[in-house]
Amino acid sequence: MSDETRNIIKVACIYAASIIGAGFASGQEIMQFFSAYKTGGFYGVLLAGILFGAVGCIVLSIVHSERIRNYEEFIFPVFGWQIGWVIEIAVTLFIFCMYSIMIAGSGNVLSQWLKIPSNYAVLIMGIICMLFIMADIKGISALSSVVTPVLVAGIVLSGLYIILTKQSPVFSITGYLSLITNNWFFSSVLYVSYNSILAIMIMCSMFPYLKTRRTAMAAGILGGAVLGIAALVINGVIFLFPSAAEKEIPVMDILQSLSTPAGSLYAVLLWIAMLTSAVTSGFCFTDRIYSMFRFERKLTAFLLCLAAVPLSTLGFSRLISVVYPAFGYLGLFMIIVILISGMQRLRNKQADG
Repeated sequence: MSDETRNIIKVACIYAASIIGAGFASGQEIMQFFSAYKTGGFYGVLLAGILFGAVGCIVLSIVHSERIRNYEEFIFPVFGWQIGWVIEIAVTLFIFCMYSIMIAGSGNVLSQWLKIPSNYAVLIMGIICMLFIMADIKGISALSSVVTPVLVAGIVLSGLYIILTKQSPVFSITGYLSLITNNWFFSSVLYVSYNSILAIMIMCSMFPYLKTRRTAMAAGILGGAVLGIAALVINGVIFLFPSAAEKEIPVMDILQSLSTPAGSLYAVLLWIAMLTSAVTSGFCFTDRIYSMFRFERKLTAFLLCLAAVPLSTLGFSRLISVVYPAFGYLGLFMIIVILISGMQRLRNKQADG
């Protein structure tokens, strides 16, 4: 395997990992943004895969051509200092919300394991994450690079197992086409928009791997394809089990109803993914607060837990349904500006070259 191929795969995996978090793997995000629209959700998933590929291509191409090494070097030239600082604050708030959502999700899994009230489970997870952040154990965040590929494989294999186990007729085109709504398109766009907020941050640190523009473009396309395939499998699973819409963690509940060992294994993997996502979000939040206000990191971690735990008790699914669409509008604005500005910057670069 050539160095270029390795870099393409590495960047594509990192890009996909920034989006395939616990909300994705649990099925809750896919259910709310795609499965709710029945057959239309499949069109939405395909559109999302294409949009993720386009965003990845353009952002990574800009990072390569302009030798960008951090998020600030990317954002401020596009939006200017005033709007750039507004986006900085909004992104920091989004990271806090992501932390709260992961605490809620991991607490929900822990509640099912230990058979304890969800509020106590959320508090336990908040304390665990706070201790990791206070101890500055950044190695835990590196687990995400290991967990995410395994999680993707788990999603695909679990989805295929569920689909093959399902005994009733599957896709009746004439029976389901009438269920398409007009909203799957906008829901798909919102989904890509809010996910792109953090994905762009991650891609801005990928310059060392982008030796050529072809590497950047291929990695963006491959990352979008991986995301599209994984989302398609989850959406297909939930489509076959509409009763899962009532569950906090649909995929895990479906698996456990079919095979207790498979459900338990997926639950363990999902819990680890949620823990690493929460700790990583917590590290990012404390680092951004320190860089913006020079606020002490351990005190920030304590206050983060103090604020996030009460918010997390609202519930995993409720937080996703409220927080992610709200930040989707910010992401939509960012994507529109970035795509227009990015195309112009790349054309100017080619003209100058």
